[in-house]
Amino acid sequence: MTHPNPAPTSRPILVTDAGVDLPQADLERYDVRVAPLKILFGQESYRSGIDISHAEFYDRLARGDVHPSTSQPTVHDFLELYREVGATGAPILSIHISEGLSGTVNVARQAAQQLPDLDITVYDSGTLSAATGFQLLTAARALEAGRTIQDAISLMEQTHSITELFFTVEDLSYLHRGGRIGGVQYQVGQLLKIKPIVTVEKHGPKAGTYISAGRARSLAKAGDIFIERAAEAAGPMGKLRAVAVYGNDPTLAQAMIERLKREFDLVYAAAIPTAPVLGVHVGPAALGLIYAPGDWPI
Repeated sequence: MTHPNPAPTSRPILVTDAGVDLPQADLERYDVRVAPLKILFGQESYRSGIDISHAEFYDRLARGDVHPSTSQPTVHDFLELYREVGATGAPILSIHISEGLSGTVNVARQAAQQLPDLDITVYDSGTLSAATGFQLLTAARALEAGRTIQDAISLMEQTHSITELFFTVEDLSYLHRGGRIGGVQYQVGQLLKIKPIVTVEKHGPKAGTYISAGRARSLAKAGDIFIERAAEAAGPMGKLRAVAVYGNDPTLAQAMIERLKREFDLVYAAAIPTAPVLGVHVGPAALGLIYAPGDWPI
């Protein structure tokens, strides 16, 4: 939602949430402000990436005494962040994890409505992780080039349309406990040792939610499938932007990026751990690939 305001005093400022996966250097490069999502181990509450690091999260998860859950930012959290960011008079573009996966974007909208004197545009990325990150970087590049927020949104929509996100997990219990897959699917998958390939739907009534995109016998085989699909999108040695994400073992993710470097013209590449708040739902043994064919639109 956008609140009209007098002409901005400076370039728009970007806000996102801890459901985005990008290298820290990129967030710092574009001065992106991050609203923390919370991880709950029983009565213990941690802000993902702030109070608990990636390594600390998986150490805590390995204890196995309490299965964690997650909590979105509060309206108060967003009010404080927006007031701080908007103090310069700059407009704000707030880009968030899909409404189908988290209530974060709706909380951001509620906060924006309570600050009518600030120019705040809240945007649902329709996805998560580095797929949201690609939209965030597209917007950052556009705003740095002097484009308007509406221009940035148009470019984000274009980026979303061509970006694909696929991930799989070794242990289905994390997706099952988080309500992401049903009991029958969980039991069959565990029995047959099938690794589900999951993506986020872009169209129709299930847009912005997880859907099945196939299956594999191992994380390594899933990685092969991810790369095959990237090849279909980009073509041999085509330009490609790619981020490989992992739980607590970078081996397969790093190997995917090295293979992509040999087979494509990579204009952007990273292998990074997924945010702890996302790790709650995928567990320590997880692998994903987010890619978009072509170069940045700006």
